Amino acid sequence: MSGDRDEQSKRALTFREILEDPKLQGDSRMEAMGEAVLAHALTLLLQRGDKEKALRFLEVQSFAIEYDHEYEEYELWLEVLPEQQSAIPREWVKALHNTCAEVSKRLRYRDFNVGLREILPEVGPDWRARLLGELEPPKRPTNQGRKLRQGPPRWSTDYLFFTNEGEQKVYLALKRLQEALPKQETIAVFPLAGGRVLGRTWEPDFLVTYKGRAGVLEVDGPHHNARRALDTSREHLLHEAGVAFVDRVVAEAVHDPIELDSVLSRFLRRLEKS
Repeated sequence: MSGDRDEQSKRALTFREILEDPKLQGDSRMEAMGEAVLAHALTLLLQRGDKEKALRFLEVQSFAIEYDHEYEEYELWLEVLPEQQSAIPREWVKALHNTCAEVSKRLRYRDFNVGLREILPEVGPDWRARLLGELEPPKRPTNQGRKLRQGPPRWSTDYLFFTNEGEQKVYLALKRLQEALPKQETIAVFPLAGGRVLGRTWEPDFLVTYKGRAGVLEVDGPHHNARRALDTSREHLLHEAGVAFVDRVVAEAVHDPIELDSVLSRFLRRLEKS
């Protein structure tokens, strides 16, 4: 028996072992059980080949277990950023709920009603001044303040605008990379940063800076081949203007989160070596 205890102390405990601890009671026990159900459900989704759903749910900022006294049931809330909430379809949440229900039944855990909600922002005593500051119109136009965007933007994240869903997906993937990199070696991302190169004004999809170098990243649409010659000419102009590396994200990669992450990681490696 002592050998078993020594073996457990050398490795991380499983949720089953954690929940078998009689000292774990009350809210702490329900939180551990809820996390166990969520972990099993996402692992099942991945095992079943549903990589996109699993990856999207892994991006949640936090989760919370709450008891609904009106309906007398436990709720498992996935808390996400506003832009993430709009990117997760309701049917995906329902699919996760059903998988969690399957896990709870098989492991004889509590049932949890799974839901998605926006994470509460951190605010302080200066909340009024901060809100007023954000609501004030900008004192001067920005590169993104063009006639094209005078109406309500259809794709917007972090107060930045995009011309299509593909650009927004690439931005969110770049943002994940930015947050994952060491603080001293992270990237800056500038979507649709209009500028002037020799002989023309141009707005690349993304200008990315990394380790003292600037690179341009273009996002292909579904009908891109006809513009290839123009793109090659434009890349030459960018190189001559000091842009270290120019790359593009093909349309197929935009809708495959794993492939998209791979493409962007490769872009940063090549930019670093340029």
